[in-house]
Amino acid sequence: MRRSLTQVLESERDVRVVGEASSGAAAIRLADRLEPDVVVMDVAMPALNGIDATKQILRQHPGTIVIGLSIHDCAVYAAGMLQAGARAYVLKDGGGEELMRAMRITRRGSTYLSSGIEGLAQPGRS
Repeated sequence: MRRSLTQVLESERDVRVVGEASSGAAAIRLADRLEPDVVVMDVAMPALNGIDATKQILRQHPGTIVIGLSIHDCAVYAAGMLQAGARAYVLKDGGGEELMRAMRITRRGSTYLSSGIEGLAQPGRS
């Protein structure tokens, strides 16, 4: 999954992938070292879940944009990521095109939620 996601992102002219992490703990270490503008964070990660990793990354790097990415379409996961500070929650089945749309929208200062998220009120959805 990470390899195909990297390929999709690298196909965009204005995106450069600077790292990949296989766990939440590794994502935090990588964010500390690389200080990326945007982090695409899977919710279900080993060693430390994406919600807790997001909280820690944003505590240490408050200017970073975090985009939650998940197969989970229920409101509990989406709300958890948003409460942790993520600016978007994208379902994996939306593909690279939706992820890029979310990235562009969040970089302009708005939030983004996939339309397929069950049970989450989506006021202000961009």
